Amino acid sequence: MASLKILHYIPDFWSLNNTQAQKMLRLITAVSRQTESYLVTSSPFTKEMEQQLKDVYKLQMVYLPKLSTSNPLRIYHAYKVIKECLMQLQPDLVHVHGSWNPLLFVMERTARRKGYVTCVSIYGGMAPEVLNTEFFKHRLLPLIFYQAPLIRHSTSLIAQNEKEWKDIRNLNLKKRVEILPQALSTEEGAQAYTQAILAAYQKAIDSSYKNYITPEEEMLVERCLITATTMDAKFVPKSSAENGGNQDKQALSFRRIYFYAYDEDVLDKVMEGAKSLSYNFPEPSNIGEIPRYADRKAKKRGGIEQLQLPVRKLHITDEKTLEYKVITSLLRVQKEGIKRLTLRHKAELYNIFRNDDFDEGIVGEELTRLRLKSFTKKIQKMLHELYNMPVGYDIF
Repeated sequence: MASLKILHYIPDFWSLNNTQAQKMLRLITAVSRQTESYLVTSSPFTKEMEQQLKDVYKLQMVYLPKLSTSNPLRIYHAYKVIKECLMQLQPDLVHVHGSWNPLLFVMERTARRKGYVTCVSIYGGMAPEVLNTEFFKHRLLPLIFYQAPLIRHSTSLIAQNEKEWKDIRNLNLKKRVEILPQALSTEEGAQAYTQAILAAYQKAIDSSYKNYITPEEEMLVERCLITATTMDAKFVPKSSAENGGNQDKQALSFRRIYFYAYDEDVLDKVMEGAKSLSYNFPEPSNIGEIPRYADRKAKKRGGIEQLQLPVRKLHITDEKTLEYKVITSLLRVQKEGIKRLTLRHKAELYNIFRNDDFDEGIVGEELTRLRLKSFTKKIQKMLHELYNMPVGYDIF
């Protein structure tokens, strides 16, 4: 696991009760030795304690100016300060500790909108006994305006125990919840606790790889894919041609590349194309088994033949002909929607238009009758833009 840069945020550490403070420091120091960790707070520590955290736990302190609670522009000023802090540190993940402070919501929301992965630990803040204490007087408005959005929109939530996990699930606020084991006093227990936190961080980051994948990485996948699909090396995307297999590995994340290729259902083809192009890609290891959260917008895996074929009356009924294959493929793609197509679907379409020797006249007449002429032109335009398909292979 590569070293991570983690930003821990606690607005006012010294306002916490002793139990909460101990839990937060236990979690933060458990991972600070194995990650580049920063504790961001507005409550200065003593010089002795700060030095101890740095020497023993390798935890670095970052102090933000303390904002007056009487200032009506407090939230706006907090946003500006937090934004500057994020730009300066550029962490891999922002871990927000707590839930009953509006500044926690400001940090999570700002980090998320800037593309950072966010985790939240609430330390019992959603327990029934907490919520029911003067609910309408002190809990309802904070819950509506910042606590519920903080929990609901974060990448994931880390529960300290099973009870806290059940409290969160009962409120139906978050499904992406990780439970930490009890931090026992034994060395094995402490190590298991640390590894559970690091695993939760990595799972959140891996599930959000789309926020970080670069255009060069996406184009490299497409370059390898089209080479493997058609063995056509005529089209070389500029950035891929310049960087391709010789690109500095420090600038590429093969983990992101493999996640992207796997989700687009083309990992095998990408590795095949990389080999044909003599790109020195490391071997992917069980990408599909790496823990990630389910993506509600995930595209359907499998080829075009696995997409649903709408019921339409066709004049071409011989399923063995290439003309039938072209028409049914376009019907399946239209029903699925262009935005829902994977790279595998697009590569198969390119292969159909580019390499299948079908009769353009017969196919064109049938597509016109089915009112698919305009849609087919959109597909052709997409293939021209992605793969520079020659104009001579167009149907219309």
